[in-house]
Amino acid sequence: MTLFKKALFSFSIVSSAIVIYDLLPLDHKYLAVTDVNSQSTESIERVLPGEQFILSHMLNANGTLRTNLKSNKTTDPQTAVGHDALSESMGLWLQYAYEKGDLTLFRKNAEVIKNSFMKSDGWIAWKVNPNGKPVTTNALVDDLRITYDLYSAGTKWEDADFKKTADTITRSILKRQYVNNTFRDFYDYSKEWPSNVITIAYLDAFSIVNLYEQSKITEDAYQKTKKFMINLPLNNGFYPFNYHVNEGTYEYHDQVNLLDQLFVEYSTAKFGQKDSEFWSFLKKSFQDDSILYGKYDITTKKRAVEFESPSVYGLAILCALEHNDSEFAKDLYYRMIRFQTLNPTSEYYGGYMNYQPVDTHIFDNLVPLLAERKLYNARILQ
Repeated sequence: MTLFKKALFSFSIVSSAIVIYDLLPLDHKYLAVTDVNSQSTESIERVLPGEQFILSHMLNANGTLRTNLKSNKTTDPQTAVGHDALSESMGLWLQYAYEKGDLTLFRKNAEVIKNSFMKSDGWIAWKVNPNGKPVTTNALVDDLRITYDLYSAGTKWEDADFKKTADTITRSILKRQYVNNTFRDFYDYSKEWPSNVITIAYLDAFSIVNLYEQSKITEDAYQKTKKFMINLPLNNGFYPFNYHVNEGTYEYHDQVNLLDQLFVEYSTAKFGQKDSEFWSFLKKSFQDDSILYGKYDITTKKRAVEFESPSVYGLAILCALEHNDSEFAKDLYYRMIRFQTLNPTSEYYGGYMNYQPVDTHIFDNLVPLLAERKLYNARILQ
């Protein structure tokens, strides 16, 4: 079972939409509004259009984030659609609130996670359906990200409750998903067993470094994980998708999902690998085509699909920031926002919409929003 394989939400930009966007006056392509309601202890400069869209269109009644704008349904327990809520989304939303400096938004959603996703012992369901019923498995990367957010917020706002919750989740991770010196994808709470696979993109370096700095994992555990990531064997310049622990083997996909690759790149860069073959490929591909496609052929390195994804650009921006490449980050940003509805009169202002059909995926809104906020925090955008 692979919980990380959430399909890219493909976007086709019709020529009329491009024309409308290009005709908008420059000062209407980005509309900043003052946040008058926040109780944050930090000074919040602006509410970004993407945040406005999420607050207006992507919230369920219980405060969780819906996966899609439309309320589609599925009988596949391993798929999230419609108004299903994901721990992945909540972790990214927390991260955005932290980067924004919005304590009220952060605290509200930390409570949502505790009430809707988390058991008292710190285990977090990766999905909760619209009726509030959670699945019986979790996802390591989501739990790690949430602990990172909570520890960071606990330090920033000197909030002991945030750190206490992070400690509870961390204990669950280390008890259930760190087996024989290796992190595992998930833990099935009903069957009481962990996966014997680790999806490489699940090893979020920012969270793991933080756990080490918080003295939650040992020096040995930290160094082994870091070494594992830095020494990943490449296939034609691409990272493996996952590692089968019992067999000691890596798995590669014939069609490489760029999101998976970028998550790994983000972590290896954090661990100190700044000159990877994959990053060189990515930059050259964008230089040659002015586009990043959703998937590439592992053998030919040519695009395997025709679609782009705003979340790919958002994650590439985060990688560029980690590589201290502000010019590349800006180039990626201006390509990314071509997919955003920036007409302030539109019902879907701020959203990364697919207008055929009229729908969107929360991931394709959260990652670009987080990237944009980080660009402002870095003063790359003014």
